[in-house]
Amino acid sequence: MKKKRILFLVTVFLTVTFNVLSQTNDSILVKENYFGTPLLKVLNDFEVKYGLTLKYDSTLIANYKFDRLYLGAPPQIAFDGIFREIEDLAYYADENGVYCIVLKKNLPKNRTRLENKRFEGDASRHNLTVSGRIKDQTNGEPLPFASVYVDGHNIAAPTNTDGYFTLYNVPSDKEILVFKYLGYETQYFYLSPEVNVNNLFVELLPASNTLDEVVIVKEREDVLKIPALSIGVIQTTAAKIADLPALGEKDLFRTFQLMPGISGSNESSAGLYVRGGTPDQNLVLYDGFTIYHQEHLMGVFSAFNTNAIKDVQLHKGGFDAKHGGRLSSVMEIVGKTGNDKTFNMGGDVGFLGFNAFMEIPFKNEKGSFFVAGRRSFPSFMYDKFTSVYSNSSTSATMGGGGPGGGFNQRNQEKPESYFYDLNAKLTYNLTKRDIVSLSFFNGEDDLDNSRTGFGSSFMSGSITDKTEWGNIGSSVKWSRNWDNQFYSNLLVSFSNYYSLRDRQNNSTESNSTNPANATAVMFNQNTGENNKLWDYSLKFDNEYKINRTNKLEFGLNYSRYNVDYRYSRSDSVDILNMHNQGNLISVYVQDKWTMGEKFTIHPGVRLSYYDVTSRPYFEPRFQTFYKINKEINLKASVGYYYQFMNRIVREDISAGSRDIWLLSGKESIPVSSSTHFIAGGSYETNGYLFDVEGYYKKLNNLSEYTLRFAPSFIDNTSYQQFFYNGEGYSSGIDFLLQKKYGKLTGWLGYTLGESRYHFPVYGTGYFPANQDVTHEFKIVGTYKPVRDLTFTASWIYATGKPYTEPIGAYTLNVPNGGNMSFIVADTKNNARYPDYHRLDLLLKYDLSFIKEVKSSLSLSLFNVYDHVNVWYREYGYDTAAGVTQTNINLLGFTPNVTLSIQLK
Repeated sequence: MKKKRILFLVTVFLTVTFNVLSQTNDSILVKENYFGTPLLKVLNDFEVKYGLTLKYDSTLIANYKFDRLYLGAPPQIAFDGIFREIEDLAYYADENGVYCIVLKKNLPKNRTRLENKRFEGDASRHNLTVSGRIKDQTNGEPLPFASVYVDGHNIAAPTNTDGYFTLYNVPSDKEILVFKYLGYETQYFYLSPEVNVNNLFVELLPASNTLDEVVIVKEREDVLKIPALSIGVIQTTAAKIADLPALGEKDLFRTFQLMPGISGSNESSAGLYVRGGTPDQNLVLYDGFTIYHQEHLMGVFSAFNTNAIKDVQLHKGGFDAKHGGRLSSVMEIVGKTGNDKTFNMGGDVGFLGFNAFMEIPFKNEKGSFFVAGRRSFPSFMYDKFTSVYSNSSTSATMGGGGPGGGFNQRNQEKPESYFYDLNAKLTYNLTKRDIVSLSFFNGEDDLDNSRTGFGSSFMSGSITDKTEWGNIGSSVKWSRNWDNQFYSNLLVSFSNYYSLRDRQNNSTESNSTNPANATAVMFNQNTGENNKLWDYSLKFDNEYKINRTNKLEFGLNYSRYNVDYRYSRSDSVDILNMHNQGNLISVYVQDKWTMGEKFTIHPGVRLSYYDVTSRPYFEPRFQTFYKINKEINLKASVGYYYQFMNRIVREDISAGSRDIWLLSGKESIPVSSSTHFIAGGSYETNGYLFDVEGYYKKLNNLSEYTLRFAPSFIDNTSYQQFFYNGEGYSSGIDFLLQKKYGKLTGWLGYTLGESRYHFPVYGTGYFPANQDVTHEFKIVGTYKPVRDLTFTASWIYATGKPYTEPIGAYTLNVPNGGNMSFIVADTKNNARYPDYHRLDLLLKYDLSFIKEVKSSLSLSLFNVYDHVNVWYREYGYDTAAGVTQTNINLLGFTPNVTLSIQLK
């Protein structure tokens, strides 16, 4: 049956591919992929294939080469694009319609380019400051972190989260401004003496909207972008995420897991393990407020609906003083504001669930309301995901023996589970300079993983295991663009994380296989956990652009935390029962100063006061950049970081370790800290990017909780002594080679890394951290043979992660008359799981049978060659079989089909 399903899906895959590739278009449009192509060859194509009549001196252009991808441009428009790239040459049309190509300096004064919109008179203003805002042409949404620069000059600036930008020292009012944003067509804006340079309004058109009736010229097809003058920063957009393979549906975190420096072998966790760090060491901000738990369906998906996301930036390390409270990295997610021009709605449906959104504009384009929801539903694919909790794996016996020993079989029962999330955002433009927005997020999972009938011929029983977890949060933000130099935003937010688990293990052991002679012994091991966190915050951020080369940022942050955690066993012992609260206030200032044209420094400092410890915390940060030439850049960073809210590992050998959020500051859980050292460089051309960064991260005051060294029974209060503190480090080097241009794009990523911890309680030396991966290699390729078809493949290989093996077990009587079993662990993380690897494929076809509706059909194939990857190992104990080991495996071959439809 399994082979038939695979054969059927492959057949569908090949049929759709053949049908699309066999389509023809009789219209005369330029569809060429030029990369390093001699200009003589390009011009010959325009003459022979597209019927243009040209006149030029071949010796004049013999040494020129041309890079550009045309996916359906009218010949005259495509021809004009050549001379936007090659600045030394120009052309004009003579009286007979012949295009004459000459050196730009020899262009006749009475001749102009056919499509040239540049002002040809004398400039009336010089050394200008140009400011404005960039939006999406189709829906009016602002475009955050877009690139703006002056063509032919080293003058550039990014937009902020509301799409505002300012360019300083623009030479004159006849320059060409270039606007670029991932997933959008590049826009050229021609200044002239009549243009109001203090309030430009620029609209970019999404690449997917440029159909055959409009020129389709794409300079690049980036899925990811590394911004200039940045360290460890990766940017992407929701539009690009849809072009990558995903487990079930397009997923934000899974996309970033394909990048170097971010572990991609954590299939069971959508969380981000960045450069040897853990997910809690990554600050995740959604419209300014913190999301503490970011996973759905036992970690299979991230909790972020890509239909509700506009832009994402991830800082892998060395981040500046604006952000604090985390040791490793920062992810900034900007939610969609919604269409402020016209009503729009759409959605996705697949084998896992459905996803819908709606956009409602306000009158006179004063703002919009956006809402998106996603919910799972029962299906064969959803059952496949949940079945990893009850996978029929054999249990190899460690010790023990006798009748019934050797192997045990877990009983298969289907867990009951569902998840949902809801996003909403209201945006209102009070004035041309003032914007107010209200953002809301809620995501929740419920899992019932109870099962019965497990055991051997000597033991039987049942497990009740119910878990509920989620996050709810909201923010209100007021943004004001005071003038072209000063920008502020004030944000008030709250975030609430919760996780509740009730696990009861009831079993009966017999001392004989003969019921007449058997004596039954009852074993009861019940555990309960309740973890809740409340975060109330206020942020006031300011940006002052002193001049083109100097930008000052400063601000104030305040947070109040309340954290509760209760962990109990066998209904009679409270192992931990903690209630903590604290207040944190921080101020920061940082400056980005470019000295000359090559050297940039970015110093900053963050100062915090934490009332739990009643002391200040000083965090200096420094980044520097040196531009050797147009293609080669060097970079380095150093910084000090503190974390006041930690997700601590509660080690559990028998049922798998758990993570809990607790407030730092007490002796048992000190405030953790890290120091980052990063250095690297990049080489970038129009077609390729090579980036390398080496890093070293020293970690102090790490905390972990384990009962492996505890006596059998102690009073409730003394259980808190089993928090243990240690230190650690992560080091490594990330390599990225990206092809950004052509029908085939993608990247190769490789990370060589090491993550080591030292906790004195585990011994004198360092041991591999749970997230330690020595080698991780990733290859991602996207092929777009025609406009409507996208084919993507990704392959990941990683060395196995470490884990702790047990060396024995024992049982003890407890006060309620039952028994408890205890696993005796070996040295910390003394073993490793097998190496991890998998291949994923995606076929995405943009449907065009209804012109007024945008739709696509995607076929995703996960783990194509069905490799068995081990998730974790469970250990149990009974007196007959001894310690038993059960492999819990990750997903094998998993297909999914998704249909996406939206009006605009």
